[in-house]
Amino acid sequence: MAKNQSNTPEQPANENTPTDQDSLALDALAKGVLSREFRPRAASVRRLAEGVLALQDDLKKARKKAKAAAKPKKKKNKKLAKIPGQKKGK
Repeated sequence: MAKNQSNTPEQPANENTPTDQDSLALDALAKGVLSREFRPRAASVRRLAEGVLALQDDLKKARKKAKAAAKPKKKKNKKLAKIPGQKKGK
């Protein structure tokens, strides 16, 4: 390797170059959209929406599982077996 080359990836020379939205993580993509650093494409918006819906589903499942684990189970009132030939008494 030459002295002037480094192992770090090259930085874009111009900040106005478009960012590769497909390579961004969902968090970074959402932050970029909210801060208006770039305008999202339809595929990026779709990916964000799918990520949000998947997260909501995961949270619902976790809440339901935690609720079921925390809820004490009720004991059933068990009646004694009937003895054949015995009269009901009060």
